[in-house]
Amino acid sequence: MTQGAITAVVDRIEDLAACDLIVIATPVQTVPQILEVLALTGTRALVTDVSSTKRMVMDAASRARVTFAGGHPVAGSESSGLAAARADLFDGKPWLLVSANAGEALDAMLTTVTVALGAKPAWTDAVTHDRVMAHVSHAPQVVSTALMAASAEAVGPDGVAWSGSGFADMTRLASSSSDMWQGILSTNADFIAEALDGIAAKLPTSSQALMDTPAVRDLFERARAIKKG
Repeated sequence: MTQGAITAVVDRIEDLAACDLIVIATPVQTVPQILEVLALTGTRALVTDVSSTKRMVMDAASRARVTFAGGHPVAGSESSGLAAARADLFDGKPWLLVSANAGEALDAMLTTVTVALGAKPAWTDAVTHDRVMAHVSHAPQVVSTALMAASAEAVGPDGVAWSGSGFADMTRLASSSSDMWQGILSTNADFIAEALDGIAAKLPTSSQALMDTPAVRDLFERARAIKKG
């Protein structure tokens, strides 16, 4: 409270019934239980979340007696907790939204809230959300973590200390919280496995493949062109 992040604490869960908007900002695996508790309050608030996966959340919301629209601000980093907060966290970042049973007026209100926070809202469905995030967020986390672990095991801390900015960039996500990511991985495992299979298929995994100049050049040039675009 001394930092101004919390202005009030409710004594009873029933007190949330008077809210207009409730944002669930907890690990994704706890969202279904929270939705059940909120339903018991009889709240008429618009309920949303900030979870990194959406299929399980939307399934839970369909069973709960609350007005819900899913949300996911794509603005995180490897850091967590209050110390990682900053005023421009959402500026210019996508805020993915999944409509459920809120209706057009409340969906529009949620869009307005995200814009007011500086984000760029985009509506999608839960399956599309989870598949895209598996490829552009969740699989990169796994790759970064695996690269850090494999490299450290192979060359030890002294070898890792010799690394440059490329290794630092590639392994930045290895500092992420395992508690948070376990829930994400377990609720999107199928699409993440698909994404990792795709990455593995692009990797030259033998010395002969690495010496195949045309194939390596094609891989680099195609990736470079896509990144530049």
